Order: sequence, then C-alpha cells, then structure tokens
Amino acid sequence: MGRRSLRKRFCNIATRECRIGARRGRYKMRRPDLNILVILCAVYREGSVTRAAERLNLTQSAISHGLGRLRLLFDDPLFVRKGNRLVSTPLARSLAEDAAEGLDRLEALFERQSSFDPAGNVRTFSIGVRDVLEASLVPPLIDMMMEDAPQSSLVSMHVRRTSMETRLASGAVDAVVDVCLEQPEEVMSERISDEEFCVVARRGHPLACKPLDLSAYLDSEHVLVSVRQEGDAFEDAKLRSLGHRRTIRLRCQHYLAAYRAVRNSDLIATMPMRLAVMFHDPEEVDLLPVPFEIGRMDFHLYWHATRDADPGNRWFRQMVRRAVRWRQAA
Repeated sequence: MGRRSLRKRFCNIATRECRIGARRGRYKMRRPDLNILVILCAVYREGSVTRAAERLNLTQSAISHGLGRLRLLFDDPLFVRKGNRLVSTPLARSLAEDAAEGLDRLEALFERQSSFDPAGNVRTFSIGVRDVLEASLVPPLIDMMMEDAPQSSLVSMHVRRTSMETRLASGAVDAVVDVCLEQPEEVMSERISDEEFCVVARRGHPLACKPLDLSAYLDSEHVLVSVRQEGDAFEDAKLRSLGHRRTIRLRCQHYLAAYRAVRNSDLIATMPMRLAVMFHDPEEVDLLPVPFEIGRMDFHLYWHATRDADPGNRWFRQMVRRAVRWRQAA
C-alpha cells in the first residue's frame, strides 16, 4: 500500500473517530486527529497549500480549514507567507517533525505483512547527496543504521540531476536528497529540510569590522561553490532577482575548499549556516549575516514510485528522515 493511500486511510479514520469541541474560543482535542496532522506535515514539506492539496488529493479549502483548526488549537500562525511559499514558524517546524515520525510509525503498523527486518538483513543502501548536506547528514545516518541494522552498509554518492530518474528506477541508488527539482511523475518526493545561509570572511577582514551591507558585499570578491563549470549558485539567483551581480574570483566544487580559501585571503563565501558552523574556527574566520533577503534553500527526499512500497526502501527512507531530524536538532 502506497504512502498516499495510507495517508487517505488515516484521514478517513480520523474523520470517523475524532470529536473536536470548542471551549472559550479554542479547540480542545478529545482524541488525536490524524487528519490535521497529515495536513500539517504536507504543508510543511511542500511549503504551499496548493501542492499540499495535490499531494493529499484534497481540496485547497480542506487544507485551509485544517490549518485554521491547528492555528486555533496551538494559538500560533504556524505558517507565514514569504513570496510564493509558506515559511513555518519554529512551533510548526517542531510539530511537523514530531508528527512525521509518528505517522511513519503508524504506516509501519499497516505494512507488517511485508515487513523488513533490519537487524537480520545484509544489504547495501545507497543515497545520492551533495556536498552541502553530506558532511552533516551521512554521519548520523550511518550511526542510526549501525544501531538498527548492524549488518547493512551505506554508500553516499553524487547523482547527476539529469540521470536521477534513471538511477532511482534501476535501483542503482535507493534515495536522493537534493534541492527542489522538477521530475517525472514516477519520481516521488517530500520536503525534509531547509538551509539558511551566512557569509564567511577571515578574521580581521575589513568586512568584519563593521555591519556588512549589500554595497560592501558586492564590492568584495567571492568564492562560488558548484560542481558545474559555469552557471549561477543559489545566492546568485537571489541577487539577480534584485538586479545585482557579484564578482567571482574562485569557483570550486566543495564548501570545505571554499572555507579554506577564505580563511587565508580577502575572498568571502556565502554558504549554508550548518556547514559553516561545522568548519568554524573563531580564531580564523567570522560568520556574518547575509546582507539581503536570501531566504532558505529547500531540500527534498526523492525515491522512485516502483520502490515506494518496498519494505527495505521504506525503512531506509525513515532512517534518512530520522537523520535529518537529528541534524536539525543538533
């Protein structure tokens, strides 16, 4: 049974069995309402009421109604519109991550007839992941796998976006974590993480001696990180939308190389905050706020529809989600 059919089943159970009463203008739940938890997770992952409605095969008004009940229940806006996407509040993020873990466990209860025994299974799992996430995602992922599946192993690899569908369909890779990408219907996905950015400059850099503004940022020379030989990075696309371009002095493939180039020069780099914190030595570099509205970079988990109900693949995807939640809480 696929994820969508299970989620629909949960919604039907919730509709029949849950009773929501109003008291003093706020909702009080007598029983857990799985319906609104599913809606919460879908909006959090998709960042859009429209896409959440498509994912759950519900109307947009049903999604909006569910969000309204949640806002009353928790007395929190939960999602705030920024541009064309909904950005979660800290409470919404915490609720969605906890709810997703619970829903995953409930789904497992319905699929025990085709279960996967991680403790006794010898299998090599593979994940496609980029430099921006590998250093912080793979270590907790292998730790969790070694605890639950001591005989399994993990391969982390680079998967070209143009060949993602083929690699997933063939089983050459079990899952991929990457930015939001348009893929064929056969490639299933869910939003699992987002990244905020900072500017990295060497200790004593002129930029670090005063608040960094856009003019000083544009006057500096930059390191761009990309596996491609040409083309813009995430921050360049945001700058271009504001009518600006920056001067690229160095283009390299990995953020660690960018960090080391920055610490010994007057170059600066814009990189994901979590990665910068991992590398950070306060005696060498300063971490500065980005002086324009850069937003967050969303990351999605991708897998092929033909593997959606495979017990081993489902277990592995749950491990990836757990590792992401651990990484965000660390």
